[in-house]
Amino acid sequence: MKFPYRVEWYKALIYTAVILSASSTAGRSQDIQTYIPTRESTKLLHSLPTNVQKDIEKTRAICRSIDPDDPSRITAGDEGLNSFTVDGKQAVMIDDMALCKGCSPGYACSNRGTRSVKIYVLQGKTWTKALSEDAFTGEIFISHKPKSQTGSFGYGELNALVGDLFVGNKDCPTIDAGSTSAQSYEARTCVIRWNRGKFVYKPL
Repeated sequence: MKFPYRVEWYKALIYTAVILSASSTAGRSQDIQTYIPTRESTKLLHSLPTNVQKDIEKTRAICRSIDPDDPSRITAGDEGLNSFTVDGKQAVMIDDMALCKGCSPGYACSNRGTRSVKIYVLQGKTWTKALSEDAFTGEIFISHKPKSQTGSFGYGELNALVGDLFVGNKDCPTIDAGSTSAQSYEARTCVIRWNRGKFVYKPL
């Protein structure tokens, strides 16, 4: 059975846990860093591999063609790049929907509402692709741990990603509905965490 409010319930649970943890350590903890990439900043974008930068700008160009007279509706520079850390290592999530400020079928996402999401992790001086998922549909909720271990960028250490998969995988499976229209009702909410050097999926 599909529970339409389970993502919202999980968000509320995470927020409650964060607030309680922050309250118990108020005297000795530091605030989570809340750096939000801007259009003017390009440091994060330019630190990524050249081919990744090209893919980002290609996505932006496709979405910009929807309304060329309003460039503000499409991100620029570091804007739209979600940054956090995993085990203290810098990570960047590249979500086509975040780059284009929404899902435009045929542009930032497919006609069924899915789009590409990739996460790169900085290992030493090299960016390594740690996650590549093409079945995300709808918004992705990013949860961070109460204490930040982040350096120059990001919102803090990643706790979990929570989002719906249009078609699941072996760790977070979905029912094969047989048609695209029917499959939308079988989307599965999954929790994705960093565990022992890789991202792992678990059904919510």
